[in-house]
Amino acid sequence: MKLYKYIVAGLFGLAALSSCTDLDEHPYTFIDPNAYYKTEAELNSGLNSVYNAYRSLCNDGGTFMRLEGSTDFGQPNREGNKNNINDINAWKYQNQNNNAGTFTSVWTKALTAIARANSMIDQIQNNANIADNMKARAIGQCRFLRGCSYYWMVRIYGGVPIIKEAVKDISNLEFPRATADEVYNFIVEDWEFAEANLPTRGEGGYDVWRASKGAAQAYLGNLYLYRASMAGEGGYKTYDKTLLNKAAEYCKKVIDSKVYELVPDFGNLWCSLNGDAARNTKESIFELQFAPISGQSNGMHQNFGMFADSVYPVDFISFGKTLFTGDGDKASEKGKGEGGSYYYLRTGPSVEAWKSYDKKDQRLKVLISEGTYKKGENTVHCVYDPDVDLGSLKGHLGWGSCCPGNIKFHDFSTTARTALKSGNNFIVMRYAQVLLDYAEIQNALGNTAVALQYLNMVHMRAGLPALTAAAALELYKNDPTGRADVSSEADAVDEAIFMERGWEFIGEGVIYYDELRSDRLGKRVGYFVKKYNDMKYNQVLPLEFVPTKHHLWWIPNSDMSANSALVQNPENKEDARYTHYKN
Repeated sequence: MKLYKYIVAGLFGLAALSSCTDLDEHPYTFIDPNAYYKTEAELNSGLNSVYNAYRSLCNDGGTFMRLEGSTDFGQPNREGNKNNINDINAWKYQNQNNNAGTFTSVWTKALTAIARANSMIDQIQNNANIADNMKARAIGQCRFLRGCSYYWMVRIYGGVPIIKEAVKDISNLEFPRATADEVYNFIVEDWEFAEANLPTRGEGGYDVWRASKGAAQAYLGNLYLYRASMAGEGGYKTYDKTLLNKAAEYCKKVIDSKVYELVPDFGNLWCSLNGDAARNTKESIFELQFAPISGQSNGMHQNFGMFADSVYPVDFISFGKTLFTGDGDKASEKGKGEGGSYYYLRTGPSVEAWKSYDKKDQRLKVLISEGTYKKGENTVHCVYDPDVDLGSLKGHLGWGSCCPGNIKFHDFSTTARTALKSGNNFIVMRYAQVLLDYAEIQNALGNTAVALQYLNMVHMRAGLPALTAAAALELYKNDPTGRADVSSEADAVDEAIFMERGWEFIGEGVIYYDELRSDRLGKRVGYFVKKYNDMKYNQVLPLEFVPTKHHLWWIPNSDMSANSALVQNPENKEDARYTHYKN
């Protein structure tokens, strides 16, 4: 085990040992009256409790699994309706309080992180032992994480209660919902404070993984793009130009800082392919830290991966490269085999998305479709063949799941398999997203040539030739699926940017928001589910609901009961343009 892992374990262990990390706390309140920080180490220990709470929100593989499974970039990956993912893929239960388990933990976990941030801010502001510059930096971290937690909530539920201060009495909670615009404005205030009071990126004694000015700017750019998108009724031509210009301003701040850059080899972003060298690279703008010990491990691997045999692969073959597993901490270190994380494998990359990649695309390194594994005393070589098997298990060439594998979150170590604990980090904001956000913004503002410049930074990193507007138009103007609505070069570049985002961020919980805000979700998921249901593809159920651009998930019953002032979201309506996909 690398020394790094001991450092991370010790760092988060400080918080784990305090009463400030009990995830069973009521989500509206989080007060530790005994916390009074006298040293920087004690202050960081308290701050880590806020990071822990936000990490718990992002470390819910079920949430990412469901986000991906709600789009055409993900599909059910196992026999049986595991965690209702088949129903989610078919868009069932859209107007029920429980949503069959969909996003039920987001509300509580986000409010827990918000409550911890409020508690820390209260303690810091009233602590005479902390110097003013340290107070500002500590509060900046709390407000960044509070803003991130609200950003989760507002995009899934719409307007939510804005709670600005620590709550000491939970006997009669009445926090009414603010409007979505009010929540967005509150998030902006938090992130602007973080921008003003945090270093551009961790250096000089400030941990590189902590919230930073660059992270606040990247998120502000993304938020303004999201709001600009949602302000319009349709695609990129309807986006709000004032908000787009604000989005461009913040993305350009990140780009002009020269602090971040793309990792030349896409495979080196992932611990599964690059071990500890993948942690906190120059492409990472905000990254969550994990270690393979209780309370600090990464649960993302439990929902994405390969196939569900109890004894895991000796080696995988991906893009012509053999990836060994076992005692080594990364795939390039030859181990003894039988390594690899335990997977529930609820959702996988959709066949439609996998087939859309250019065969020369370097991002196929993480999407596995061939490998060798042990079953008892036998060694079996397997190949994914969707055209013949239609996702049936096991396929005629021995493939053990309905989809190709996604090893972005895979941990090849033996510990991950035997103890079910992965120590791999998770990047929640990376420079590639800023570049593609900026490309989309510039194209929507009429600057297609500038958009192509930034799109091609990501496109060419994947090993593909530079894309021109003319080539994009030729590619998308006659889309036989009807999913691309293209009649000009700007239309085609917008479609190219969208597809680039899907190929780049598949499995990372990004594409759902991109499809929703760009008015593509109902059209694309409708086409995909009907196509694969008509093909009798294993586990794909008939579409039951077609979401609109303004779809909101319902607040869970338990959270409605905890706050007497809450009002449930209105009934969701279907997108009448695409209801023919249900037939």
